[in-house]
Amino acid sequence: MISSNIKKIDSTSLEIKVKYRPEQKRFVRFKKYSVETYFFLPIETGVNKRNYTRIDFYRELKGYLKIDPPKLLLSQIADQSHEFMLLLNQAFNNYVSTDESKSNLLEDRIKIYLNILKKAIKREVRKVLLYPSDVEKQRVSIRLVKNLGTIIDHYRKLPNKYYYLDDANNKIYNIYKSGDEYISNLKYRYLLQIINELDIEDKNIQQQLIYLFEQNLNKEIEYRISKKYPLSSGNSKKNQELIRRWDKVKHFIADKLIINTRVDKESRYIEELLYSISAGIAMIFATAVAFYYNKVFGNFTIRFFFVLVISYMFKDRIKEWFRSLFSNILHKQVLDHRFNLYDDNSRKIGSSIDGFSFVPRKNLDIEILKIREASDNDFISHTSANEKIMKFTRINKIKTKSFLKTFKDISLRGVNDIIRFNFSPIILRLEDTLTPIYVHKKGKVKIVYTDKQIPIHIITAIKFDNDITYQHYKVSIDKHGIQQLNTLSP
Repeated sequence: MISSNIKKIDSTSLEIKVKYRPEQKRFVRFKKYSVETYFFLPIETGVNKRNYTRIDFYRELKGYLKIDPPKLLLSQIADQSHEFMLLLNQAFNNYVSTDESKSNLLEDRIKIYLNILKKAIKREVRKVLLYPSDVEKQRVSIRLVKNLGTIIDHYRKLPNKYYYLDDANNKIYNIYKSGDEYISNLKYRYLLQIINELDIEDKNIQQQLIYLFEQNLNKEIEYRISKKYPLSSGNSKKNQELIRRWDKVKHFIADKLIINTRVDKESRYIEELLYSISAGIAMIFATAVAFYYNKVFGNFTIRFFFVLVISYMFKDRIKEWFRSLFSNILHKQVLDHRFNLYDDNSRKIGSSIDGFSFVPRKNLDIEILKIREASDNDFISHTSANEKIMKFTRINKIKTKSFLKTFKDISLRGVNDIIRFNFSPIILRLEDTLTPIYVHKKGKVKIVYTDKQIPIHIITAIKFDNDITYQHYKVSIDKHGIQQLNTLSP
C-alpha cells in the first residue's frame, strides 16, 4: 500500500510525504516504487533551464527516509496492553550492562517508544482542538490528561524498579534521562498549545478544561524547574537556548528511525570508467592522425606541426562530446544521485535514486497533461502552454525481508519518504506583485492594493507494482511567500 500528502512547513517551504507500507511475500526479495513530481512554473517566475540548474534545485531540496514505527493509542501505552509495551518491558528486564546486544536492544526500544508516544499525544491533541462537539472535546481532554499522567508517572518510577537507570556511569542512564526530558517537552509544549488554542462554545466547559490543563501544566513546570529543564520566556535569548535544547533532545531520539544513506560507489566507478573511455577514444584519434601524417610529411616539418595541433584541437572536442554522450546515457540509467539505504545497525535495506530535469510539454505523459489542463478553464488554458516544467524523480528499492527485520520482533508500519522543497529562490525572482485596484463605492473611488498571487501546480505520479496514483496540488505564491495550498482532484 502506498499513499501521499502535502503540507506547508513555513512561508517558503512545502513537504510532500509518501507513505509506503511493504508486505512480505514469498519469492519477492525487493519492492520498488517511484515518485515523479512535476512543478509547473508560470512565466512570471522567470525560471528556465538556463538560469535554474540541477545544483540550484538540489540546494533547495531536503529529503530523507524514515521508518514508521507501530501506531499505538495513548490508552494502549497507558495500560501497557499493546505487544510493543510487552517487548519494551522485556528489554528492561533482560538488560545486562556487559552484554552489548542487550544494551543496544534496550536503547532501540526506548527510542522507538518515545517516537510512538509523541505521535500518540499529537493525535489526541489534534482531537481536543478540532473535534466539532464540545462534549467530545471535554471527553478527549479528560482522557488525554489521565492517560498522559499515567504514562509519565510510570516512566519516572522506572529507576525504582531498575537500579541501572539511576547509575550515571551506565550507558542507558543518559538515554533514559534524555527520554525523561523529551516526554516533559512534549507535555509542556502541547499543554501550552491547548490552553492557547482551545475554543469551546460552552464557557463553563471551557473554564473547567482550561483549569484542568493549567493544573497539569503547573505541576510539569515545577518538575522542570527541579530538573533544571529550560522554560519558555519573554526573553528571546533564553528562548533560543530552549529551542537549542529541544532540538538536541529531539534529534537524539528521532535518529533511531532515520534511514541512513550512503553514496553508491559502484555508479561513481562506472562514471569514471566511461569518462576514461571517452578520453581513450579521443587519444586514439589524435595518435592515429599523428602516426599517419608523420609517415606522409615526416618529422619536424611545418605541415606535420599544423596537423598535430589541429588533431589535438579535435581530440579535446571528441573527448568532451563522448563525455556528454556517456553522461546522458548514465543519467537515463542511474539519474543524478544513487544511494544505498542502511538501518541504524548498518545493514543494507535497499537503494534510492534521484533525478532532476526540465521537461518539454510535448514530452509529458498524456495523463499528466490531462490532469494539468483539467484545472484551467477554456479562457486561460492557453497560458499554461508557456509554463516551464521541472520534474523530480525518486526511485526507491526496498529489500522487504531485511527492512521488516530492522527492529527485532517489532511490527513496523513501513517507510515515510519525506521531501521538503524551498521556494525562496523562485519567490525572490518575482517582481513586485502589489497591484492597485480601483473600487467604486457610494459615489467615490478608492484604491485597494492587492497582492497578485502566482499559481504553481504540482502533480505527483506514484508508481507501485502496476498501479499509478496521481495527486494534484496548487500552490499560490507572491512576494511574501506561500499564501495558499490546495489539493485538487486529479
